[in-house]
Amino acid sequence: MSEETLFADETAPDGKNEVLFADIDSPDAIAVTIIWGIFSGPTYKRKIVEWDQVYDDVDFNWSSSGEAGKMDFENIATHELGHSMGMGDLYKSYCSEQTMYVYADYGETKKQTLEAGDITGINILY
Repeated sequence: MSEETLFADETAPDGKNEVLFADIDSPDAIAVTIIWGIFSGPTYKRKIVEWDQVYDDVDFNWSSSGEAGKMDFENIATHELGHSMGMGDLYKSYCSEQTMYVYADYGETKKQTLEAGDITGINILY
């Protein structure tokens, strides 16, 4: 088995969905999802071609149990998977309980599941 270096495809898709831990240049970004697809027009023509996700392991420590002082991977990954489906970030404070709300905090686990607004957004897209 050969080792292959993973990297996020920023200029063109390569036919592989990749998930990796690496440094992210954007200040305060916990994770980034790059998505390639068709997201406009009639719903029957929309499709996801590829997505890549990068989780910052330089500026953030990670946990799988909601540990204080660390980012909960399932919490952040659920949000990022929303991006991989074409969902955008929510910025309004009244959306703070939604999975796609733009901000997360250390030890937070409330975004491990989809909320009504998240489900509505996916239904509108597809």
